[in-house]
Amino acid sequence: MILFPIFGGMLRKIIAISILTCLSTFTFAQQRYRDSLEQKLTQVSLSAYEKVMVRCKLARAYFETDLDKALAFTNDAANAPGPDAKAWLYATRTHLLVQKKNKPAAYAALDSALLYVNEAKDPLAKGMVWLRNGWLDIIDNENDLAASKLLKAVDFFKTPAGAPYAALAYHYLASIYSYGTDTTRQAAYAKECYARALDNGEADVLNTAYYTMGQYFHDCYKLNTRQNLLDSALSYYNKSIALSNREKGRIIIRSNTAAVALNTANIYFQHYPSSFRDSVYHYLELAEQIATETRLTEILINCYGIRSEYALRNNNVNEAEELLLTALSEADGSAIKMPLTQSRIYRALVRVAEQKDDARLALSYMKSYVASNEEAFNQEKINNAQKIDARYRSAQQAQKIALLEQEASFREKRNLLYIGLGIAGIAALSFLLISYNYKLKASMRKQELIDKEKEEAILKVKLQEAETNQLIAEQALLRERQLRLEKELLAGQLQKEEKNQIMEILADKNTAGNEEIKKLIKRQQQLDEEYEDHKTDFVEVHASFFEQLQQRAGNSLTRLDMKYCSYILMGLSNKEISTRINIEPKSIRMARYRIKQKLGLGKEDSLDNFIKTLG
Repeated sequence: MILFPIFGGMLRKIIAISILTCLSTFTFAQQRYRDSLEQKLTQVSLSAYEKVMVRCKLARAYFETDLDKALAFTNDAANAPGPDAKAWLYATRTHLLVQKKNKPAAYAALDSALLYVNEAKDPLAKGMVWLRNGWLDIIDNENDLAASKLLKAVDFFKTPAGAPYAALAYHYLASIYSYGTDTTRQAAYAKECYARALDNGEADVLNTAYYTMGQYFHDCYKLNTRQNLLDSALSYYNKSIALSNREKGRIIIRSNTAAVALNTANIYFQHYPSSFRDSVYHYLELAEQIATETRLTEILINCYGIRSEYALRNNNVNEAEELLLTALSEADGSAIKMPLTQSRIYRALVRVAEQKDDARLALSYMKSYVASNEEAFNQEKINNAQKIDARYRSAQQAQKIALLEQEASFREKRNLLYIGLGIAGIAALSFLLISYNYKLKASMRKQELIDKEKEEAILKVKLQEAETNQLIAEQALLRERQLRLEKELLAGQLQKEEKNQIMEILADKNTAGNEEIKKLIKRQQQLDEEYEDHKTDFVEVHASFFEQLQQRAGNSLTRLDMKYCSYILMGLSNKEISTRINIEPKSIRMARYRIKQKLGLGKEDSLDNFIKTLG
């Protein structure tokens, strides 16, 4: 028979009590680690808060082997420097006092920790207080209250330095939903615990994570008896044991390994054939060894219980009775009263006496069972009364904290209001001075700009007038020069044509002075070529005149028409034109009429004026 439901509430409480926070990676053996911490306390360079952290680490290092010494490191928590240090020490002290089975003192220590949690600045210190607050609720089977507090603790463990504490908080959360209560949430929190442990890499943190994952798969197996689930549970438990063997100098919380070994033995005992008894005994020996060294009486008694079961299976009732009496001796010799454990041992002994057909012995064991059970009941009543008293004081403390928070909030708001009013007054005065100074400077600058703009406007007007007058004069001069050059050019062109006509007539006549005439013609041609070079500039400049005429007439003007227009542009009369080209004035009038038609001019339109507008 198994004395305790190993995978039930009792072992959950045992594990919850035995697991302490994981603080740092340990690279030395335990004693060397403790010596190094004590040596560190003597260093002058350490701040007061850092020394408090070292003391908490020492308390953790000693709590399994010397609980009184561990508590001594937290005795002067009230005199710790600052709220962060006080929060750490009282939270650590809460855990140790529960180990000491002194719950009233543990509740008082937690109340003190809660007093300083709001004043603390270090997120790890705040998180540790809420972690121990939720953990104590688990010990009292107040799981609903515990869950919200542990989740609040996780919020303070977001940094890498908080990873080991977050892993522990997730371990506790997984334990709340274990044993088939809610496997979905148990799985989520177990995986979070495992992930944080892998990120951190510390041996104790990994050991806790392996236990948590193994417990989850074992709980799943109880609901759905698939062998792969049981194999997974054993796999994680074996990882925990292998880690403990490999990292002996770094594992501080050896009680975790004892619990894992006991769970593994129980799996082989409950779910495997009797041929696996050697495996059961192997893990029982490991659990017993650690439980003896760390004074875990509950685990040791459970080991004796499993051994007694094997004795009963083999009909060795005397051996079973001897094992149970040894377990009872362990419970009687414990510094902590264990009436409920004793009652379960006596109940097992009653069954053994019945198998021996010893009615008197069975009756004796039954009386002891009833007495122990009554004592356990009375102890439970005392514990409940203490719990109620602690909860009442905790509620008062919470109310006091709320009032203090309200007062602090009101004081802070009042101070902020005063500061705001002062700042607003100074700001208003400063604004008025700055505004007046700005307006004064702006007014002076504006007047300067107005005066400058006036001067610039006057100068600009004068400059524009001068430029306009200069432009008009230049345009008039250019126009006059252009007209003169045009007239000279046209006159020269017409004279050239007349001369060429005369030369052609003379060249055709066979006269005695023909050679002389030819020389004259040749000389004249050279002069004409020179003249053409000089004329090019005018033609290029006034090419638009002839182009506009042709464009207006639709390219219908003849060369003779263009010559007439040139004479008109020069200002010659019809008579002067007729004399130059040796035709009658009547023909000139007819040509003018024809040109007006080609240019699309009406009867009333003046051809002379039209040509001058183009020129």
